Amino acid sequence: MKFKKKNISTADNPFYDYGVDLDSVTNENEFAIEGFDWYGWTSEEVQKIIDNSKKINENEEYFYQVEGSDFLIRVTKEEVLMWNRGSRTPDISWSFDKFISFLEDFKTFLNKEKR
Repeated sequence: MKFKKKNISTADNPFYDYGVDLDSVTNENEFAIEGFDWYGWTSEEVQKIIDNSKKINENEEYFYQVEGSDFLIRVTKEEVLMWNRGSRTPDISWSFDKFISFLEDFKTFLNKEKR
């Protein structure tokens, strides 16, 4: 998956969201990842999610909601479930390792963007 800095500026206010480049999404079941976009992402915030995810035990859960969004992430050691915009069932299901790898790649992207 590739990442993208998305211009959401108005005439008077330069503003950007950071998230997944939807053109790089090959699995149609993963298009809900668009809810992951947020103007406030920093490499530190992503590292916090990585750290909190890695420190949970087998029977524990970690929840994260992207600020200003309905995108919810539920992390367990077995799988990571993600919901977008009020879905009643998870839109995306990834392995724990795939999720951590995704976040590490996203953090690298944000570092390059000086975020």
